[in-house]
Amino acid sequence: MGNRGYNFNPGPAVLPEEVLLEAKESIYCYAETGVGILEISHRAPAFEKIVNEAKANVKELLGAGDDFDVLFLQGGASLQFYMVPLNLTQGKVPAYINSGSWSQKAIKEAKRIGKVNVVASSEEQKFSLIPEVKEDQIPKDSPYLHFTSNNTIFGTEFKKEPPSNGVGLVCDASSDFLSRPVDIKRYGLIYAGAQKNVGPAGVVIVVIHKDWIKKSDENLCPMLSYAIHAANNSLYNTPSVFSIYISNLVIKW
Repeated sequence: MGNRGYNFNPGPAVLPEEVLLEAKESIYCYAETGVGILEISHRAPAFEKIVNEAKANVKELLGAGDDFDVLFLQGGASLQFYMVPLNLTQGKVPAYINSGSWSQKAIKEAKRIGKVNVVASSEEQKFSLIPEVKEDQIPKDSPYLHFTSNNTIFGTEFKKEPPSNGVGLVCDASSDFLSRPVDIKRYGLIYAGAQKNVGPAGVVIVVIHKDWIKKSDENLCPMLSYAIHAANNSLYNTPSVFSIYISNLVIKW
């Protein structure tokens, strides 16, 4: 095999060589299971151990305590644009900051559920900057304030969490997840497609406060319910086993 080239893809993005070399061995045979990681059952104790270790590692890096859960889901951040308002609005009007293409898509999906309050936007400036957000712009009865931490297409990034007037934050952190410290106590939910910063395509990581899991309506389609996925330790259906495995190796790295 020839020398590896430089990888500047935004996603699927570069992975640490140490991770790739370890994964190479596991593809043929993982640990002492007798099967490769691509063949292992998602119900096997060995894989459940991977899931639990990955959850613990994500929480450790974020400084999140036992009041948070970590879910490994499918559909990418794009499905989270819909799942977030579906699970969390409870008939109330969520607040959104419009700072780029991804926040536009999140707002569009939230409007499928109900009304949306866009409290700040830089669309008129062609998203060349982060819009100014003031505390009094966010109604205290908002179920959450949603923002996109890194607007990759336009090259702008929130350097810190926006003011939220005491409202819990929801963040699409796909492009800068685990790249810097966050004030986790201000968040109700963080989601990130793994392929830009943590692992291969095929898994989205959702870090959610356990009190917010309870907001899921019990009549939701099970595959769209945070409560169902949390109750089943992200194993309600067959998850993206290999993507979770690689993501955990990167997180450990």
